[in-house]
Amino acid sequence: MAAGIPPARAQLVLPGAVAPTPEGTVASPGQAKKRSIGGEMGAAAGPAIMPKAPTEDAIVGKILKRDGEGSAIEFSRAGADLQVAKVTLVGDDLRRSGEACRVEVAGTPLKLTARQSDTGLRRYQIAFPACAFTFDVLDGAILVTNEGKACELKDAGCRADPEGLWGMSADEIDPKKGEEMLGARARVEKTVRSTFRALYDQNKKEKAIRNFIVKEQAGFSSWREEVCRSYAREPDFGYCALRLTEARAIALGAQLATGVKLPPGVAEEVAAENTKKDAKK
Repeated sequence: MAAGIPPARAQLVLPGAVAPTPEGTVASPGQAKKRSIGGEMGAAAGPAIMPKAPTEDAIVGKILKRDGEGSAIEFSRAGADLQVAKVTLVGDDLRRSGEACRVEVAGTPLKLTARQSDTGLRRYQIAFPACAFTFDVLDGAILVTNEGKACELKDAGCRADPEGLWGMSADEIDPKKGEEMLGARARVEKTVRSTFRALYDQNKKEKAIRNFIVKEQAGFSSWREEVCRSYAREPDFGYCALRLTEARAIALGAQLATGVKLPPGVAEEVAAENTKKDAKK
């Protein structure tokens, strides 16, 4: 799963033949009332924000926690190379049903392998045989994917799910920054919306690509809510939603600049769907 791109099962087709309006439309500047979802968003005061792809410096030397309070990871540098200095996995005890387990991963520092990404973000895979997950570098956070699989650390009798956002812990967030985060997210939403429209216009004559990007955008809000619903104090600060919205803006910008690459099998699926639709006409 690419950063900012929801899995296919969470996607919906937007109705209408004209360029669609993506979900997550921001409140107008004069609308002060907040909207209620997983991570509320206030008025989009100020200009739109186009985030820059974060470098590894954004995560080095910080303790990043999954959902802000679970598993933890720390990164360091060995010369120019990024590495994992420490990782602790928190999960379910396989020996005692209903109890939690905590595993300090041995053999650190762990090496990282750079992976190709079409999202505009830096991507790495951790060289940890028992749980070799992949992550994208965000601003002071990482977005972890593991193909929906939890890691079973059999020697420790522990099952841990690494997927999700690893970032700032709840006690690190300054309560005074809550409104600032919500406002920043609203401004990034402006960028997401305008970049998506430009991407749609760029590809509106290519039916397969057009349908794919519409499905991506339609599924983004529900995917973001699914990822962020368990993040610590998310309704108060919207920290997770801000980070994922920034990643979405960067991903759309990358698609606009370099073109949209359909994942394996998607072109065939789209062609099959279109054939069925044409047959019903």
